[in-house]
Amino acid sequence: MDIRTSSLNGESSIVQPDPPRTGRHARPVSPSVGTLPDSHRDRGVEQLRAAHRALRDAHTRVRRAGADSDVVSTAFAIARDSLDEARQIVQEARKEVILVHYEYDELSRRLGSHSRYPVTASPVLLDTPDSDLCPDPAAARTAAQFMDALRTYRTWAGQPSYRAMASVIKNQCSQQFAASTLHAALTGSELPALPLVQAVITACGGNDAHQQIFTSAWRRITMSQQDGVS
Repeated sequence: MDIRTSSLNGESSIVQPDPPRTGRHARPVSPSVGTLPDSHRDRGVEQLRAAHRALRDAHTRVRRAGADSDVVSTAFAIARDSLDEARQIVQEARKEVILVHYEYDELSRRLGSHSRYPVTASPVLLDTPDSDLCPDPAAARTAAQFMDALRTYRTWAGQPSYRAMASVIKNQCSQQFAASTLHAALTGSELPALPLVQAVITACGGNDAHQQIFTSAWRRITMSQQDGVS
């Protein structure tokens, strides 16, 4: 749909809107200029209006002074064309500013929707020395026993949600484990890959000592399984 705008000299013109964008790049095609602050919306327009008035007054004074009418009219016509071109540039710039505001607000909204998930895990609070409840996988001899210890460790660490764990792993470990992947691994009895085990410890706020005992237990079970196959 065409948009009719008023020019500075009182004439009207038709501005063709930009073609619509689709998919994830979709954004408003012809946003209202009224969404801009008054100071941004009016400053450029008022300057151009003042320039048009000054140009019109100068044209009148020069002609009254007896200068060649054709020469004066041609020169001032070129100046008016330049101002009209500047007006078009201002209009396009105003549209772009509106789009930038819109996209900034949209990005802020999307980022805010993820703010409920932590970026880093808080260090796990240890038990008192006389009541250490942290599960020890050292006694695990099978994959199922190891996974029982890993599930208990998550519970002991406060049972963070799988989505929160996935967010921490992405930011702290630079790895991608979906919440569904973590859920499937921790609810199963199969031994997962070592990076996933270590990522779970990190997501639960575990320290280096916890990483070490679970890594050693994973290696022991994996090596024993390989010996059994061979």
